Amino acid sequence: MTGDLLAGRDSELAVIRRALSGTGNYSGVVICGAAGVGKTRLAREVLARAQAAGERTNWITGTESARALPLGAFTGSIAETGSPSTPDVGRLINSFVAQQRQGRVLIGVDDAHLLDGLSAHVVHQLAQTRGPRLVVTVRTGEPEPDAVTALWKDGLLARLDLGPLSEAGTRSLIESTLDGSVDARSAQRFWKLTGGNALFLRQLLSDQVSARRMRQVAGVWMWDDRVAVSQNISDMVGRRLGELSDGVALVVDALSQCEPLSVDVLCRIADRADLETAEQMRLVTVERSGNELMARLAHPLFGELRRAAAGEMYLSRIRGKLAQGLGESVDSDMQSTVRRALLRLESDLPPDPELFVEAARFAMTLLDLELADRFAAAAVAAGASEAPGVQAMNLVLRGRGDNAEKFLKEITSGGGEDTHRWSTVRAANLIWTLGRPDDAAAILAGLTAGDESPEERASRAAVEACVDAVYGRCELAAEKASTALDSHDLGDFHAMMASFALTMAYGALGRGDELTAVAERALDRASTSFQTAPLRFWFGGVYARACRLTGRIDDCAKMAKQMADSVNEMPGLAYANLVFLLGQTDLMRGDLTGAVKLLHEALAGVEHHGITTGLRPATCFALAEAHAKLGQAAEAQAALDEARQNVPDDYVYMHTALAISTGWTLAAGGYLADAVSTVLSAAEQARGRGQPTHELICLQVAAQWGDASKAERARELADELSLPLADAVARHVESLAANDGEGLLSASTDYRALGDLATAADAAAQAAVAFSQNQQRRRRLYAAAIAQELSKECGGICTPALRSPTGHPLTQRQREIAELAIAGMSNKDIAKRLYMSVRSVEGHLYRACQRVGANSREELAEILRKGPAASD
Repeated sequence: MTGDLLAGRDSELAVIRRALSGTGNYSGVVICGAAGVGKTRLAREVLARAQAAGERTNWITGTESARALPLGAFTGSIAETGSPSTPDVGRLINSFVAQQRQGRVLIGVDDAHLLDGLSAHVVHQLAQTRGPRLVVTVRTGEPEPDAVTALWKDGLLARLDLGPLSEAGTRSLIESTLDGSVDARSAQRFWKLTGGNALFLRQLLSDQVSARRMRQVAGVWMWDDRVAVSQNISDMVGRRLGELSDGVALVVDALSQCEPLSVDVLCRIADRADLETAEQMRLVTVERSGNELMARLAHPLFGELRRAAAGEMYLSRIRGKLAQGLGESVDSDMQSTVRRALLRLESDLPPDPELFVEAARFAMTLLDLELADRFAAAAVAAGASEAPGVQAMNLVLRGRGDNAEKFLKEITSGGGEDTHRWSTVRAANLIWTLGRPDDAAAILAGLTAGDESPEERASRAAVEACVDAVYGRCELAAEKASTALDSHDLGDFHAMMASFALTMAYGALGRGDELTAVAERALDRASTSFQTAPLRFWFGGVYARACRLTGRIDDCAKMAKQMADSVNEMPGLAYANLVFLLGQTDLMRGDLTGAVKLLHEALAGVEHHGITTGLRPATCFALAEAHAKLGQAAEAQAALDEARQNVPDDYVYMHTALAISTGWTLAAGGYLADAVSTVLSAAEQARGRGQPTHELICLQVAAQWGDASKAERARELADELSLPLADAVARHVESLAANDGEGLLSASTDYRALGDLATAADAAAQAAVAFSQNQQRRRRLYAAAIAQELSKECGGICTPALRSPTGHPLTQRQREIAELAIAGMSNKDIAKRLYMSVRSVEGHLYRACQRVGANSREELAEILRKGPAASD
């Protein structure tokens, strides 16, 4: 493993740079911190960079062995200067100062708290000379010579207190070391286990990679549930843990299985005197919480180390005693019940089926579907009558479509009293996780043969609305879903199904003002129900799509933040859905680099959890678009290929998103004509299905690629929909058709007000071209500047519009050939592609080069990649 040694320390590095530059009249910096926090590594890297820049450097180390010797830390330097056996402090100091005359000098003094008095005096005197610069490290909590303390107290050196790495710093260090993206949850786990200690972090990370418990999934590093513990980490963190008395070991082992623990509960299985000893040894901390004393391990790694060394039968017995002890009082919340149930599940106690069923439901509410499955399976094995239904519902929520179908088919084959309800759940599973709406429709049609109660009728209608929404029958879907919700006869699961359908329908129909109310009702109800708590994160993705279609980007961002803030620690599957929502939001806003990072993380979650829902293709659609807008054609094509493999032919609702991601991928590859043709064909299909916003979004992206053929239809849609987005698109297409620079700038402003910075950048770039063609130089420069500013805000996007030179615009044919050349096609391939002669292609490229001042095909490509400003 490699990486930037200063990753995660950007703010600290800035402090060091200022101090070494003389800001504040300092001669350098003192880096203070606890053992293992990274002081020495930081100081060494600063000196290494200085040496690489041509500075002279010296490294001095304080040690216990040299502490008894006068000037012991400077023994090597004394030998180099040829000093006599009795060292002359003045001569030693002068030798360092003399080096300054030959260039800048930087001296590193490591572990200055271990310096002997005379060595500390030399360091202090060097700081006073204001000649050589110093980087000094000191371990906090250790006695140090007065001369070292005076370094910062006298204002000679700036003091930098180096704390543990932050959560963000931990992730940065991991990604730098692994040279790749890491799952945010894995990074957070490393941060919590190591407390941000850089030394522990590097070793723990190395252990997990070596044991293959940290692996790349879909290009993202992810950590599984196990912790590999090497001898190195044991030596670093817990040398004392292998030498504990049996009683103290029991205290630590009990807390390794469950913490924090009430001291009263802990002392039911361990002796109080042993707990006091463990506290004195700083293995355990005890704090008062209200009227209770609560105990926890002093370092999170203590628990991992003890678990790795202990036997399973021994730990099972401890868990059983803890479960019994916790069971003597009423659980305070769902987490307490789940914790107690898990201890019993993994103990030597007999199973408690009722507890396991209750814990399964609570775990589902708390979004931990993997744990809920363990509880449900244990309850089924113990004979709990309600357990099969809980397990079946959990399989649906986990996105395990095939397993859920087998389970639900078996449940509904018996013809019991709940057959109707489970049949509708089965139909929902077929729609959302298996992509088989035809089979779902057949099951639902079969339910109408018998008498239905009002609740059964409403439940069937809710799921039927989902079928209609998937097939693009939006008016019918909205009618059925609204009726079902208004009946107040729906259970939690079916109410969420109706909300899915209604949100999809309203988004497609352009009924944006009604979306927020639907979303708020759905999320409020979902958050407290075990049947639907995880579905609110699925719902977030559906809502995001509806917001994009209706131009409600700020509403989507607000909801995404609320959902992210609603839980502190989110288990894997729910997190995958959440990061997709966050990534989709960033894509809509134009934060493309942020979107790519989050969407790849979502795709890794899909892969890791084996999800068969529409999350995979939806993530790939968004990734293809984001990569394409960044000019990354190969990455866009890879995402698109994966999306195509996971979109069922009859899943009409996804066809527009597939067409747009296909178009963006084609555009990134230089095939602008094909890109436009693809989305305009999708627009016609959407119009035929009665999906006006789907049609609108297709016209918008076609306009971003320079097509203005649908100006009249765009205006009709604007009049029909009464959406700010529709008005912006109509203005955009009309102004493009009229070569109206002011109109295109207005459209850019409209998009910016909606929160869509990427489209705003494209419209501004197109305005610059229009102004150029109309000989309006000042306005061209102004529009080009806006386009460049927006492009930078979006992370440096590279769309066809932003690749247009504004000073001397290309003709449509020159533009098309130039785009293909940028994509790497040869003149022969371009000629074959466009049914032209090679000579004609060469002529168009020659004239394109003349227009922009390029001397070669390569220079032409470079100018176009830089965008509007390149020709100003």
